[in-house]
Amino acid sequence: MNLEKLLDSTFNCQCGRSHKVPIRNIIYSEDAIAHLPKVLGSFVDGRRVLLVADQRTFDILGRQARDTLEEKGFSVFKIIVPDTDSGSPVCDDTTHNWLNEQFPPADIALAVGSGVINDLTKWSAFENDLPYTVLATAATMNGYTAANVAPTIKGVKTLIRARPPLAVFALPSVIINAPFELTAAGLGDTIAKPVSTADWLFNNIFCDESFCRYCSEMINSLEPYYFNHPEDIRTRRPAATEALLNALLYSGIAMTIIGTSAPASGGEHLLSHTLDMMSSIDGVAHDLHGRQVGLGTIFSAALYEQIFQIETPKLHSSPSDIDAAFWGDHLAENVRDQYNQKKPMLKIISEKLTDAQTWQTFVNAAREQVRSPDEIKNCLKTAGAAHTFADIKCSRERFLSAVLHMHEIRKRPTIIDLAWILGILPDSADEIIDNWLTS
Repeated sequence: MNLEKLLDSTFNCQCGRSHKVPIRNIIYSEDAIAHLPKVLGSFVDGRRVLLVADQRTFDILGRQARDTLEEKGFSVFKIIVPDTDSGSPVCDDTTHNWLNEQFPPADIALAVGSGVINDLTKWSAFENDLPYTVLATAATMNGYTAANVAPTIKGVKTLIRARPPLAVFALPSVIINAPFELTAAGLGDTIAKPVSTADWLFNNIFCDESFCRYCSEMINSLEPYYFNHPEDIRTRRPAATEALLNALLYSGIAMTIIGTSAPASGGEHLLSHTLDMMSSIDGVAHDLHGRQVGLGTIFSAALYEQIFQIETPKLHSSPSDIDAAFWGDHLAENVRDQYNQKKPMLKIISEKLTDAQTWQTFVNAAREQVRSPDEIKNCLKTAGAAHTFADIKCSRERFLSAVLHMHEIRKRPTIIDLAWILGILPDSADEIIDNWLTS
């Protein structure tokens, strides 16, 4: 796949849909900042740039970006997103509202950072009808090129639609030498792809959700660079790090042209979202999104391993309601709203599970996608990424609680819901945690 040909294109796909890629430029070079004035100037007539960063990313690249733009006659207004009491900034409704209040008159926005800064800028730029670009500081997540934003709203991890950036800039030296836990988080986010694709097929077969094989296979050619040689991620080999970043960028593009997170987010992501939400309840710190997703991918792969052994499904009743006591007064109502929207689809899934041909179609399709939990764990472990609950500073009890409640938080069915319908959950949760996520 040629990334340059894909950018700023519209094409008819074999899935029957017309896909549009609105991202116009991806510049991965040591002189990427020098390209900022010309590229931003090609997007808008005005010369007013809103630069959004946190203090760390401003020191790393933001100051240089501002100075370069100002030297070429741009007026740069800087907003530094403050850290929270627990550390780095967060992407939630409170921070979003604060950022909107700071928004000055501008012609284009430039996010300097990774996950949180990119999402906050994307979200506010969309609401203020402002085009935006991003100067990436780490290969840590697939949101750079995605139209989606994944904020916490009223305590619930949510997915909202915005617009992707017009351009992504990155310096190889900065990406390669970023704090290793950020790169390892990027690996955790990328390694979810086999499971998220299987979950997408699950929704296609049981819930008639559209499926695009082109988008599902978009990063396949890049997987060997990091999956077959994970030690190259650990040792920061430039080719492996670039392949990882490209996989993250392609993954975001796939989400953008499909219009949902389906190509890159399935049941494995729910573990991370649930741990984040639990933190908002009790204040216990959570880890980086991608590091948590890596563990969720191991867990989901282990569920698939059990599902593939089932010849004839035996149905169990899905939970009729959420665990309101677990979520507390602060979150229960919003979580219940998500779960209630999913319940009609769970009924349809249960009905279709009684058809042997439908079941076999799903198993055959999913088996072609999913890697074993052993392969996924070995890749993460060899790369030096998180692969046990202790790695993300989470107790076994807390991890189990997240596993047993993560099916409640999103309206889109996933492998986690199927495991409940088939009776694999909750009974197998302890076994999977002990076998795959303890050491």
